[in-house]
Amino acid sequence: MKVLGQIMLVVFGVVLAYLLYAFWPEIRHATRTGGPQHITAEVQLINRCGMPDANFVVLNLKTRRSAPFSNGLARINVMEGDYLELQLSARYSTDVTFNSVQQRASRSMKVTADCGVSERIQGTMDSMRNEFGN
Repeated sequence: MKVLGQIMLVVFGVVLAYLLYAFWPEIRHATRTGGPQHITAEVQLINRCGMPDANFVVLNLKTRRSAPFSNGLARINVMEGDYLELQLSARYSTDVTFNSVQQRASRSMKVTADCGVSERIQGTMDSMRNEFGN
């Protein structure tokens, strides 16, 4: 019984350390620990869209400045904690829409471009087709 408690304590410690590491920008922003710093965010693109990385940019939502991706990486100077968003390059902005999740800036980040249709949306579209007829 004592060994089980020690194992659970170690697992809890590892999980807590990971959560602190993963959410440090959010925690730092929420607690205002130290002032925001100018950083260069290195953003790695996980591209599941089947189009070149050069078609995407990372946008600082506060300053509206963007940085293009090259070989799956973009570097952008920001204030730590500003929100960044993955978007299509400006040359496509009038023809196509692309929605992504906003993330607080940190020194090293990953963003995912997923152009697939989710099961929920596909189910909704199928229901509409069945209800209203093609």
